Amino acid sequence: MSRIKYEILSLTEVIEKSNLVVGVEFLDSYSEEVPVVNRESGTGSLKEIPPFIKKGCVFNVKSVLMNTNAVEVPEKIHVPHENWRRSLSQHKAIYLDGPSKSYGILKYETEVKLIKNATILFLHHFMEKYEFTVSDSYEDDSALEKVTMIIENLR
Repeated sequence: MSRIKYEILSLTEVIEKSNLVVGVEFLDSYSEEVPVVNRESGTGSLKEIPPFIKKGCVFNVKSVLMNTNAVEVPEKIHVPHENWRRSLSQHKAIYLDGPSKSYGILKYETEVKLIKNATILFLHHFMEKYEFTVSDSYEDDSALEKVTMIIENLR
């Protein structure tokens, strides 16, 4: 049985950990199949594992509020759900050696209940991929002034 421990971050901490903050509009959901191949320990033989289904959202980028790495941000971005890497690890573990133990998750407590209603995303961009900086790292327009002020103070 897994045990999850959440570490709650403030809005300022989330922005500090982000290298990209964008204003967006939700367009659609997506899913893609990720093939999984693993070697059985000790034997070196391959053990077949069912594919993992990676899910996320497609957003139209309306504005770039912060871009510390000066990356070129396309008009549309695909952002997988926050926990996809952990879920992939657990998917592998279930088929190889049982479910994982406990783990910690960085989390932001947003008032926005549905990702479809988010208009500001706090992201980590790396190797042309976009991911949420921490769990639930998004806001709506009601936080725009505060977000802008924090970004200005960090410069």
